Amino acid sequence: MIYLVLTWLAAPILWCIAARRRRPTNRVLVIQTAKIGDFIATTPVFRALRIRHPGMEIVALLHPVNIPLAKQLDTIDRIVTLPKHGFKGWNGKRWLLKQLAEGYDGVLILSPNLTNLLVPFWVGVPKRVSVLADRRRGSVRLAWPFLTHGEPHRVGQLFRETALRALVGLGVNVDAALLALPNEARGVPNGMARLDKLPTDKSRPLVGFGLGAGNRMKALDPSQIEAFASQIIKRTESILVLIGTEADRATADTLSTYLQYDRVVDTTGQWPLDELPILLKALDCFVGVDSGATYLADALGVPVVDFMGPADAADQRPIGKRAIVIHSTEPCAPCSHAFDAPYACRFGTRACIAHAPIERLVDEVLRILKTQAEIVKVDHE
Repeated sequence: MIYLVLTWLAAPILWCIAARRRRPTNRVLVIQTAKIGDFIATTPVFRALRIRHPGMEIVALLHPVNIPLAKQLDTIDRIVTLPKHGFKGWNGKRWLLKQLAEGYDGVLILSPNLTNLLVPFWVGVPKRVSVLADRRRGSVRLAWPFLTHGEPHRVGQLFRETALRALVGLGVNVDAALLALPNEARGVPNGMARLDKLPTDKSRPLVGFGLGAGNRMKALDPSQIEAFASQIIKRTESILVLIGTEADRATADTLSTYLQYDRVVDTTGQWPLDELPILLKALDCFVGVDSGATYLADALGVPVVDFMGPADAADQRPIGKRAIVIHSTEPCAPCSHAFDAPYACRFGTRACIAHAPIERLVDEVLRILKTQAEIVKVDHE
């Protein structure tokens, strides 16, 4: 709070300094420090900047987990990695000061907090643009006047649209074409060699199953995972590809032992994030909760079945033409929003997950596989 008070006291001088530095926007820092799903959902922002300002240098300040994915995008010129302790304390502010001292004509803040709202003003960045939270705003609201443009996130509007509309503050004409830009993801070619070694029957469809989530409050319980996997094996002819991190290995080991060994492929913890898109792209269908892997698969054009659980689909959801989004019917859902994402159920029951419609998830997979089989049949005739 002391930094906010001091900024207000020095504001007249700082406004004058920033006003004198106004010039064409040739170098922009985009601050997006959320994790995989949120990063994928805002990749159109980088594409929009590249389309409308092809000569602009686009620098991205990102959470470390997203660096492997960001390196594959041709819309980002340089990447800055968020430090381990983020922007906490004076050290965090000093670190951001050092980054901005390199000289930027504009800053676009997609993950707003008090530090990244104040520091660009201290440095005198001419264009200071941010999305504005619709929840849990607290003292951050008192820093909004230091922006040159704030884009409010509105109830019922996808966050990706809010992020794109904020580009107005950087002189971008945001029209329907920009708002329709797809989410992007690419994998490194090394993943092709790993894909060729998968022990799968090439005649069977591949159904990917995301076992976990970065926010474990969204993850299915082991018994639900087992129930879904068992039905997929029983009711389809597909190969079930288990996808997850090292944290999901124990669950995958249990499933691999319980189910038919020749119908299950365990990839948990084995595919680096920059190669994972290669695996996901090869799937005929992906099923998961609201997680990074789900958004990756959707960005790659894979048919996705996404159970939102506690997540608010009005804020963020898969947007692919072949995506099926299933909402929880619990009265307490959704409770996880773009600017208010708890990591624990406030009732301690996780009712939205406990009552997940496993049967419907399986039915949607069957529908997707049937549609694809019919398409293949028509192509062969």
